[in-house]
Amino acid sequence: MTLILAALLSSVATVRESQCLTAMGFFCFALAFCGLVTAACWRYTHSTEVEDSMMDVYDFVYEEVRRNTSSFRRHELTTIHKAFLCCGKHSPFGDTTHVENKTCPHSQVNDEGQDCLREIQDFLKKHMDFVFSLLGIAIGFTVYGMILTSFLCFSIHFSSNLYRKGKYTL
Repeated sequence: MTLILAALLSSVATVRESQCLTAMGFFCFALAFCGLVTAACWRYTHSTEVEDSMMDVYDFVYEEVRRNTSSFRRHELTTIHKAFLCCGKHSPFGDTTHVENKTCPHSQVNDEGQDCLREIQDFLKKHMDFVFSLLGIAIGFTVYGMILTSFLCFSIHFSSNLYRKGKYTL
């Protein structure tokens, strides 16, 4: 939204040749740049935190269903299995087939290799890489917008020649 606001302010500033609107557009681009760089740095330094959190949630729900037969947790586990198209997890600590029989879709109960922890990890890696790519593209557009806006601001500020007035186009 900040990028859209910055682009709109810069467009209006170009048409009206307003220094104030140009400065506001540059400020919005700079604000978006700071937020995007912070998000990209967090994604780079904490790359597995989201995956670990999701897998911890799955483990918690799975163990709750294994210990108790709570209908609410069983419904949550069934929803997770349907969303990620997986069935249960491979556990060295005991038999998990009774949980899988109750919560997995009938077509996936006997499928081997449908470990939900692996499916969740693969799903999140793929989507987090996509988000990181979008962050990179957005940072590029933000830098490009900041450069164009600063040139426009200085051009409007230092143009004392009146013959240029009204000649700026998008």
